[in-house]
Formats: sequence, structure tokens, C-alpha cells
Amino acid sequence: MTTIYLIRHAYAQGNLDRSFQGRIDGKLTELGYQQLDCLAEYCKGLPFDSVYTSPLSRAYETAAAANRHHNLPIQTDDGLLEIDGGDWEGKKWAALEKADPVRYGMWKQRDPEFQAPNGEKLSHVYDRMVRTVLHIVERNRNKTICIVSHGCAIVTFMAWANGLPPKRLNEMKICDNTAVNKLTFDDELHPSIVWQNDISHLDEDLRTYAMTLFQHKEEK
Repeated sequence: MTTIYLIRHAYAQGNLDRSFQGRIDGKLTELGYQQLDCLAEYCKGLPFDSVYTSPLSRAYETAAAANRHHNLPIQTDDGLLEIDGGDWEGKKWAALEKADPVRYGMWKQRDPEFQAPNGEKLSHVYDRMVRTVLHIVERNRNKTICIVSHGCAIVTFMAWANGLPPKRLNEMKICDNTAVNKLTFDDELHPSIVWQNDISHLDEDLRTYAMTLFQHKEEK
């Protein structure tokens, strides 16, 4: 049996600014670094054999925190990158909603046909993440793997792990920052979900997804 702990990066500047981060290599916030200290303690007793991450700094720093007490080599994999937001990257969500309401609605509904201008189609992210994670599992059979990625990317993979096709992505909730998903894989690489979106390591004031939802309601 192979085990993975799939973790979302800590709270970054784009999360705070409510902008489309995508492939922008934005920095973590002060609150994000507080989350990382909690994550490091959470991961302290986990039996990691290897650590993989998206190369973007917000993910890499999160992987480094998860790896703080293990001191394993951190391996980057472009297949774990966030969706390429094309011309939308760096733009505020509120501005995008006004400028392109139809496409924004597709994004909010996680329509697999969503694609920002000059960006990556959401269904492609689904296929890419499944292919990448299974390749990592294949290379690390019967080991325990830490994998760090991004909100949209993780949603697509967890949809697949839940048996959902791309057209049902809207049934999935996005993970909180530094949330941990645990899955196991059998010899045929079939997944079993042990838990999803575990944020037990975070105090209430560090749980940023609920904070973001409240902020969005206030903006409305």
C-alpha cells in the first residue's frame, strides 16, 4: 500500500488580495507563515519517505515546512502547478466578474470547459493532476509521500479520487490553506480516501477559507 498526504499551500498574497494567482509566483502572508508552523508540527510524526511540490514558492515553502522535521530532499514537479490563468492572472476577482461575467460564472461553477483567455482548460488540469500524482505513486510504491500543490489543482484530483468525472467538479469544495488530504493506493493504483481537508492543526483564526468567504460576502 502506498500513502500520500496531499497538502494545499499556505495563505498567500493572492489569497489575501482576492486575485487570480495561477502561475504567478506570489509570496506567502504573515498569516500563511503562522499556518506553516502549525503544519510543521502536524507533519512531525508522519512517516514521510519523499516530498514533492509544485515549484511555485508558496507551495515550495509549504513543502519545506511539512519537511521541517524530516530533512528529505524536496523534489519539484511542474505537473503539480496551479491552473494557468492566462490573461486573468494577477487580476482581482471582483474586476473579472464585472468584465467577463459568463466566463467568471463558468469558473465559479467549476465548468470543465472553463478556460481563461490564453490559459489552461480546467479539464486539462484534472487530467494533468491525475497523471502526475499517479506517476509519483508509481515511482514510490509502498512508501509514504508528501505532495504539496494548489487549490484548483487539488480540487480536480480529489474529484477524481472521489470517483467524479470533470463535469461534476462543482460538487467538490476547495481545501483550506495547509489542509491535508490522506489517500492510500493499492497495487493497481486505485485510490482510497482516508480523510479530506483536515485542518485540525489550525486554530479558528488561522482557517482562511471561511475568512475568504466572509470577505467575499462583504464585498458584495
